[in-house]
Amino acid sequence: MRIRSPLLLLTLLLPCSLAAQSALPSAREVAGGGRAALVPRTSIEGPALEFDFPAVHIGIAEYDEGPTGATVFYFPEGVKAAVDVRGGAPGTVATDFLRLAYESSFVDAISFAGGSSYGLGAAGGVALEIRDQRAASGDWGAIPTVPGAIIFDLAPRRFNTIVPDEALGRAALRAAQPGRFPLGARGAGRFAMQAGWFGDFHYRQHSGQGAAYRQVGPTKIAVFTVVNALGAVVDREGRVVRCSNDPAAAPCGPIADYLAAALERKTRALPTASDSASEMTAATQNTTLTLVVVNQKLSFWALQRLAVQVHTSMARAIQPFHTERDGDVLFAVSTGEVENSALVPEDLGALASELAWDAVLSSVPELPAVDRQVVRVEPRTLGAYAGEYEFGPGALLTIRQEGDRLLAEATGERAVYGFHRGRQWEISPTSQLDFFSENPRGDRLRFVRDGRNRVTGLTLNPGPWGISARKTPRS
Repeated sequence: MRIRSPLLLLTLLLPCSLAAQSALPSAREVAGGGRAALVPRTSIEGPALEFDFPAVHIGIAEYDEGPTGATVFYFPEGVKAAVDVRGGAPGTVATDFLRLAYESSFVDAISFAGGSSYGLGAAGGVALEIRDQRAASGDWGAIPTVPGAIIFDLAPRRFNTIVPDEALGRAALRAAQPGRFPLGARGAGRFAMQAGWFGDFHYRQHSGQGAAYRQVGPTKIAVFTVVNALGAVVDREGRVVRCSNDPAAAPCGPIADYLAAALERKTRALPTASDSASEMTAATQNTTLTLVVVNQKLSFWALQRLAVQVHTSMARAIQPFHTERDGDVLFAVSTGEVENSALVPEDLGALASELAWDAVLSSVPELPAVDRQVVRVEPRTLGAYAGEYEFGPGALLTIRQEGDRLLAEATGERAVYGFHRGRQWEISPTSQLDFFSENPRGDRLRFVRDGRNRVTGLTLNPGPWGISARKTPRS
């Protein structure tokens, strides 16, 4: 697409400017306040949906040090696009442009990212990378159109200021390829969570990104989603999919029971002003981002109604959904490759709606196994682990030794997952470096030693959601 107006160019590149001028540094600050250049990780190993849709290229890029990430959908031939914004707290870029009802295929890519509004910089990075690739072939005049949307994945999930930025968006675009979409805690869904409406932070369950695909005659339909919802993911039998951070926990019950219990608790007594402020802060940290892609030719208005129909249907898979405190956004695009008069728009919408439910279900990642076989660790070794560990400003965890036991307590201004000020939890060793706690979230700790065998830090909940802390000099 040739540039339509200078204002459009400003809209597309604005996220880069915002990221550069923000008080939060752009992917440079690591836990503990140090600064280092970060290298995006773009590998796609692990669970994935494989599908046959060559017009859609998908790339992910992540900063493990966040952890956070971005997912990019690239359409080399361009696509017609529409958008449906339902949530009360959306974070988007270039979505107003999609409401102008252009019938041309002017959208080049769509960006999903973590990092809250700072993550909109990833969309600018995608646009700049497309620009550079086109310029290399002499095509200077085709301005890329890259709408984008973000999810919240900052504190209290992690305590650093690493966010998706221009470099991460560029890396995701360069890694884009057809036919494979990583599932679970990958890309923009790296630190997604869900079900916060049903309790405090301890109740939030890990989520991620999901996808589903189907071909009916010549028509191909793919749905991709990043579930970071206030509500809970619900299966087709009406049961909550994930209600515990313990992989060995019993299956969850019907969503109706959870809704009734939550409403009873919430309406039992009016909250205080401070309670309301705290609840609002936590509850605005939610968003579900979705993309529906079809290869069937559709008018703009048929595409818009497809977006509305599918987005509405997703209230079956996520309950509650589209709340004031969610930022739900759904993009619908058509590659315009085939005609199929046998599949009318409402039937296409019904098919895509079922796929959207499947995509939501596939977003819930498997939990890592928890080893609770306690081993003996010498008191002298335990003593080396005692000290203060800093995850970020105000997020401190103090480890104290009492004989052959270690006790952990949050001692900063913030709670650190299941650790709070004023309550000590014993942490039990499962190896010379690994420990687990019996706090409300069952948090795991892995201590880190340097080349001289000195304890320099720890990782809380090692794995895809691991967050790192450094041992402070005063320890």
